Amino acid sequence: MSIRICGFSLLIIPNCMQFDEMSVQLENTTQALRDAVLAGNYDPGVAIREQAVAESQGVSRTLARLAMGALEREGLLTHEPNRGFRVRAFSVDEVADAIEVRGELEALAARQAAERGIPEDLERHLRDTLAEAAALMESLARGDEEARTRWIQLNVQFHHGIVEASANRAIMPVLDSVSRIPLAGPQAIVFTSTMTETVMAQVRAAHSDHEQILDAIVLRQGTRAASLIREHAYRSSRNKRQNFEEIENTKSGPLPAGLTLIRRHATG
Repeated sequence: MSIRICGFSLLIIPNCMQFDEMSVQLENTTQALRDAVLAGNYDPGVAIREQAVAESQGVSRTLARLAMGALEREGLLTHEPNRGFRVRAFSVDEVADAIEVRGELEALAARQAAERGIPEDLERHLRDTLAEAAALMESLARGDEEARTRWIQLNVQFHHGIVEASANRAIMPVLDSVSRIPLAGPQAIVFTSTMTETVMAQVRAAHSDHEQILDAIVLRQGTRAASLIREHAYRSSRNKRQNFEEIENTKSGPLPAGLTLIRRHATG
């Protein structure tokens, strides 16, 4: 048995690959458990047993415990002495606050993208993204499921493209963390079972926001771009509050992960 950690003589480790393998296993277990929680497989407030997680994921209790700890740090689970882990419920206000925090981060990205100048190929990609999104509006109004799914993908592409244009590598990891709060990320678009004119007006306004934000970035108007994206985030958070009752009762269409964890008022 050699005394090394990937070349450093510090601890007794039989093989450095064991660390890599365990890291991959832990990452996969954490993601699988995260998906299960966000899919509503566990009710908020109900205890999650370490042994049950280990069995459902086909892993050791050690990996199950580490994965549960990771989700506690993300805020999806809570832990209480002698009571174990439980799934958190999130209030509409918490979701709205997280969206506004995301807006501040994206405002920073938009300002820096404008100041540094957006690459031509990325601008073309974002223009194409917006053009495809605009072409889907009529299909969205008809309730076309494929159009809804594609519009969500395009929305994510646009928001991620703004961060990419900023060339600030510190933004995306923080955004990813904030976006793990249910309904807070750009992928959390809820198309209700009946696309009312009010909801379609919100979608059209969001698309108009995107066009203005990109124009401001291209024109190197950093302050304006940041202001526009902050307002865009504010309207998104307001819409989540206003539409919550209909969102809560939505049973069709592409439903965002974590919808079952949202309550009008958090319960713990």
